[in-house]
Parts: sequence; structure tokens; C-alpha cells
Amino acid sequence: MISQQAEASPWGRPDDGVYTRAALHTGEVEGLSASRVDLYGEYGVSERWTATAKYERVTFDGFSEFAASGWRTTLRRTFPLSGNMVASLEGGALEGEAIGGASGCQSFGGEARGGIGQSFTFGSSSNRGDKRRRYGFWFAEVATRAHSDGCQRYRLETGIGREVSTDIWLIAQAWFDQGSENARSQKYQAEYLWRRGALDLSVGSLVELGGEFEETAVFFSIARRF
Repeated sequence: MISQQAEASPWGRPDDGVYTRAALHTGEVEGLSASRVDLYGEYGVSERWTATAKYERVTFDGFSEFAASGWRTTLRRTFPLSGNMVASLEGGALEGEAIGGASGCQSFGGEARGGIGQSFTFGSSSNRGDKRRRYGFWFAEVATRAHSDGCQRYRLETGIGREVSTDIWLIAQAWFDQGSENARSQKYQAEYLWRRGALDLSVGSLVELGGEFEETAVFFSIARRF
């Protein structure tokens, strides 16, 4: 069987394919109640090229002066490999403090990344003794960001997901940042995803541990493929 494509980097969209996702986070950053809106989209420019766009905004209850926003846009080139594996190279522009997590770089800059991932199938026995096929994936990416004010970041991203029941997925991801401007941080996220045709509904939690801050949040997201 051909494994399902994961809805994440380093995979891309098919020609003229569209993927959109909106997520709302609510949680706490250093004792302050915070909300984050995360909007993301992909468009398949061709069979091997995918354009992406992302916007984030974080606000704090009672402290409007701490509000921040950011955007990022990139172009991704995918390279099919053997064994349902795929590699990618990606680059683009970004700006704004919110795009880096709880604390990021504010000025305009560029991003470059490379990744590899694999989708797979596995079987499990039901109580009736028949074999059912489930899907799974894993991926890893490295990224670097350089901003016009000298702020730099280096990131390792990794994740794994598997279908635990029909159309129900458990997905875990981790991000590790190093660099300037309070960049050292570790972020861990776990979510359950319910796939309903072209619609994905997710609920999960995340924890980010930084050198000068900690962020904990729960989130809900809705994604749609076209």
C-alpha cells in the first residue's frame, strides 16, 4: 500500500493543491495569561514546488504593550526518495517577534531549511482477528534564520505521528532552538487529530522552556485540504 502523505514539512502539495490551517492557543507565559493565533497555508505551485505562508499573533491579558505578531513566507522543493521517503530544501523571508515562539527576533530576515521524512503503514489485529492497515510518519528538519539586526537562530525540528484508530492520529513534535536574543529554548507538543475527509480537527498541549521564560498552553486547530 502507498502510505498517506503527512501534512507537514518536508512534504509538499500536489500541483494546484491547497492546505490551510488555523490554530488558537491559550495558556500562560511567565505568569501572564496569553493567547496566540496561528494561521498557515500551502499551495502547490507545481508537482515539486510548494509555496507556504504563516502568520502569528500573541496577546497578553491586561498587558497590550507585550503583544507581538510575525509572518513568514517560503518556497519548498521536494525530492522523492526510495522507501516512501522524501527530502526537501526550503527558503524564504520572515519578520516579527511572534514567529519565533514566545520570544523571537523582531526585524526582517531570511530563513533556510532542509528536511527528510518518511510515511509508512503498519498492521494491527482487531478482536475479530482481521488485519487493519494504519498509517504513520516521521520527519526531521534543520533550519537557520538571520535577521537584519544581527539576531540569528538555529533550529532542529522533529516529529512523529501514527494512526491509533480509524481516522484518529496521535502526533508528537519537538523544537530545539539556539542562537542570539534569548533563542535557547525547547518546545514540546502533543496532539490528537481527527481526520474527517478533507477536514482535520486537532486538540493538544505544548510546553516551551526558554532561558528567561516558560510557556504552557493548550490549543485547538482546524485544517482543510482543497
